[in-house]
Amino acid sequence: MTKVHLYWVKSPAIPSDELLNGIIESATDAIVAIDERHRIILYNPAAERLFGYKVEEALGQDLSLLLPEHVAEKHFSYVKEFLKTGHSPVLGKVMEGIAKRKNGKTFPIEISRSATRIDNHWIFTAIVRDVTHELEMERRLLESEKLAAVGMAASRIVHEIKNPLIAIGGLVLSLLKKETKEERRQKLELILREIKCLEKLLSDISEFAKPLKLELTETNIVALCQEALEFYEPRFEENSVKVHLIAPKDEIKVVLDEGRIKEVLFNLFQNAIEAMSTKGGGELTVEIVPEKEKVRLIVRDTGPGIPEQVLKHLFTPFFTTKKKGTGLGLSISHKIIEAHGGKIYARNYEKGAEFIIELPYHPPEAKAVES
Repeated sequence: MTKVHLYWVKSPAIPSDELLNGIIESATDAIVAIDERHRIILYNPAAERLFGYKVEEALGQDLSLLLPEHVAEKHFSYVKEFLKTGHSPVLGKVMEGIAKRKNGKTFPIEISRSATRIDNHWIFTAIVRDVTHELEMERRLLESEKLAAVGMAASRIVHEIKNPLIAIGGLVLSLLKKETKEERRQKLELILREIKCLEKLLSDISEFAKPLKLELTETNIVALCQEALEFYEPRFEENSVKVHLIAPKDEIKVVLDEGRIKEVLFNLFQNAIEAMSTKGGGELTVEIVPEKEKVRLIVRDTGPGIPEQVLKHLFTPFFTTKKKGTGLGLSISHKIIEAHGGKIYARNYEKGAEFIIELPYHPPEAKAVES
């Protein structure tokens, strides 16, 4: 192992130890060093911010404090191997890994490790950086590219099918007007219904494929939710669904596209009605929770819940568990909420399922969002 040297221009005004300490203290990346027994012997302020432990809590502790159990065991084996052979597969490389915060949550990291010998003892140093944001940006980029490809394909499909379908529909209508035999009329009406289903599918695909433009206005989101529930009231009554609105008395102003957000809510209402139809009805609750930088809308039902394998794919284009669903309703809803700079996700709770919409009070950018 080549000995590591630190080089700097010596200055009588800045002692060497003070210079080194200053660099470590001001580093933006976490720097953690351990001794041969896996104990933490150096832990800079950036490490405090990253892991959540104060320096006095970390120093002298085993490195497993900062790592998930399986990662700590592997890391200990690397140290043990190096002390035995003088070689390690992880030293001198920038690698990806998993670390653990004080609150127990794990997060992805980029880590580079090195070893140096001081006073006949090996010191192992790691420079650690949280890459959660980078991985999320990468995921979103890949998702955008995938949706763009789907959008292009969808546009071609709509173009190729729409005109022939209109012609077929016109011919069926013409035959239906002239047909007098009831049996034949029923068959023609069945064909017409199926054509309308295909037209609805093409409409959804076209909506998903085209750029999304928002018409933003400052809106009282409490009033907006009340209006959406009132509009859907006949369908709730028809399906034996009781409705509850939990909201603050004061207005909550949010800059949004009223029509688009109502479109999302209507989609969630309809999904909830269909889910609860298996139980002959139920209860739907819309809860509005204002927070510091965003407002949360929770649409909660008392249906059977969502299977775990379905939860993973809910917002994937063309994924559906319905016999006649297009699989685009939730994808379009996801697109609308993301265009507002927000998030939408689903989860189960003890009595059913709930969809959570998080909207910033002011969207980061008011512009068209491409598929």
